[in-house]
Amino acid sequence: MQNKLFIASRFLFTRDKGKFISIVSLVSSIAITIGIASILIVLSIMNGFESEIHKRILNVEPHITIKSTQAISSNPLNLIDLTFIEGIESISSSIDSKGVIQFNNLTAGVQIKGLDILDNNSTGKGFFGQFKLSNLGSSEIIIGKSLAYRMGIRIGDQLIIRIPSLENKASFSLGKSQSYIVSEIIEFGLAKFDNSLVIVASNQLLGSGMDQNLFNHWSIMVKDPYQTSKYIIQLERLLNNTGLTVSDWSMNNSALFKAIVIEKTIMSTLLFLVVLVAMFNIMVMISMTINEKSKDIAILRTLGFREKDITQIFFLQGMINALMGIFFGLLLGVIALKNLSKIENFIDLVFGFDFFPSGLYYISNMPYLLRLQDIIIISVVAFLVSFLAAYLPSMKASKKDPALITRFYRN
Repeated sequence: MQNKLFIASRFLFTRDKGKFISIVSLVSSIAITIGIASILIVLSIMNGFESEIHKRILNVEPHITIKSTQAISSNPLNLIDLTFIEGIESISSSIDSKGVIQFNNLTAGVQIKGLDILDNNSTGKGFFGQFKLSNLGSSEIIIGKSLAYRMGIRIGDQLIIRIPSLENKASFSLGKSQSYIVSEIIEFGLAKFDNSLVIVASNQLLGSGMDQNLFNHWSIMVKDPYQTSKYIIQLERLLNNTGLTVSDWSMNNSALFKAIVIEKTIMSTLLFLVVLVAMFNIMVMISMTINEKSKDIAILRTLGFREKDITQIFFLQGMINALMGIFFGLLLGVIALKNLSKIENFIDLVFGFDFFPSGLYYISNMPYLLRLQDIIIISVVAFLVSFLAAYLPSMKASKKDPALITRFYRN
């Protein structure tokens, strides 16, 4: 094997008249390097965006939501009974509804969340997701930052909430109005909340006579938000035939996560085509080497090398080329990711292109998440394709008849 590896490396890095083969080999390795690095960088950046979205959703949304289509006045569920399930950290009830807020001469449709943290679940008391709602008074309201900016609302301003209702099939009413003082303006980190979410105390909503069209919601926070499926199974078993539905944060945002998966798949497939083209270059390079080294093949056969040995020599030549490209591609990808912020700053300095202008995006730097499983998958797939690209043309070398080759060169 050592002799075969030596011969393969000599064929690969030849300095004689087959110098063009070395150029093709170098171009193939560079193409594989760029392709592998591109796949790793793109996947890691998309993983970073996905992780960032997860964090922001979990900062605001409950891990598990229980919903009821019954009016708030009828509560078929005693939530305290759920606290015995291991892993559940807090339970809170809320009133969720759509409504309209009025400020000066402006109106906007909003999502209203009336919070009521259970007193005997002190770990969750006063929190909405990971946001601490300190000193939320009965006549006070918390609104999203984008909504406040759009309507020119500041802390201390007074605004009016109306919850529309259908009084009968033929008439529509804006419902009763309730005044609130803005106590806090929060940047939740997700546009759908910053643009339309307002938070009030649920007892204020119930006391205003606006409860006829509201629904029961219960928010559950668990120890591990990525293991909600096991809790959902237990909750569905407990809440069977109660008219309550159970969902988790991933179900509530399933369309978004499916879109991310589709984007990652499409981008990875397109970039892998670059690697595939480079692998075809390896096939071309091996075929050229076989034609160029026909005399050497005949000499090796006369020295006692078998057909299998000749195949292995050219196979090793192709695999050395491919493995160099894969290794340096992974190395380049990791280095680029570790210096991603410096690369962003360099592009901004040289070309004046800012990836995330302040005020337009919630993040200032491009996030990335380098996963070992991605490195393994990329390496394995690239290796398998390299194996085929190197093996198929190598079989051609073993079919050459040394006697015919020797006769050709004599003539």
